[in-house]
Amino acid sequence: MNYSILDPKGQSNKTHIEMLVSSIPIPYYLGWPLVSFALLLISTLILMLFEKTFRYIEAFLIISVIIALEGTIISWAHNKIESFEDILISVVDLPKEAIVETCRKQEADIFNDKEMILFAIIFILFVHITGIDYHAVSFDSSISFFIFKFTYYLAVYLEGAGLYILIMTAFAVHKIGVLPLRIDALYSDFHAIGLLYSKFTICAASVYVIWGFFHIIVPPQFSSLQMILWFLSFAFLLFAYFILPQYSIHRMMISTKKEKIERFSSQLKAAMDGSFEVPTDQNISNLKDIFIVQDKLNKMCEWPFGTNELLYITLIIIIPFLIVLLEIALGIIK
Repeated sequence: MNYSILDPKGQSNKTHIEMLVSSIPIPYYLGWPLVSFALLLISTLILMLFEKTFRYIEAFLIISVIIALEGTIISWAHNKIESFEDILISVVDLPKEAIVETCRKQEADIFNDKEMILFAIIFILFVHITGIDYHAVSFDSSISFFIFKFTYYLAVYLEGAGLYILIMTAFAVHKIGVLPLRIDALYSDFHAIGLLYSKFTICAASVYVIWGFFHIIVPPQFSSLQMILWFLSFAFLLFAYFILPQYSIHRMMISTKKEKIERFSSQLKAAMDGSFEVPTDQNISNLKDIFIVQDKLNKMCEWPFGTNELLYITLIIIIPFLIVLLEIALGIIK
């Protein structure tokens, strides 16, 4: 039985965001794209009937993409979070039952529906109070204005819910680093954590970049220092989100590497003594193999992610800076 979205009693523990589309008889990853496509069709129809023009259709299109992406990522993350259970069983020195209980608790914390709703509402209030939701757009019909604001705030709400999940996932990854460690844990097990976490970060960065394109085409664009700082600050937050929670796993990997080297050193000393005392071809060959293993231990990576993951994250985060610089170069920012 798949317990990724079940509580310990096997009852449904889906978030309200997942339940909104779960009644549609299609795979979960198509639910929110279908909803966003329907919203785009409704928006297009309203523009055609009440505005007699397709002005701002690009903004409606980008908002629809953001809604589809954010809703799908939240559903995907809930289905993917179960992978942590198998990984922790491989690296944590605790009984399997204790690890399973820890994973269930972490999942319940990450996808706590009530706290997610509260956080998303507070996020909307923050966006409104700081004036980030101000758009210099005008419609002839109040219905057009309403559908624009409705889709915009739905996207912001989903962004707030996604941000809550990101924060709670970061705490969960950080907590992994303080658990007791299996000395026989493999680098591939640690890398699996970093790989999964990097996918979460790439998803968040992708949404962030699309929001950048939204602000480029919708007035007042990046016309104020406040908007520029708000947008660019997320780039630093995303990079910190990727690096800082994994630092505890980095320390865990260093500890594992050190303990493995210490254990291996005693084996190396015994092999060297044996080769000197009885210098047979077999003993010398065994000693060479041991030196090869020692070299691999010394070169073992100490971070749960590779160069490729770091490069992907860096490139995605650099894009917003390029967007703002392009805006300045084109003279849009006065």
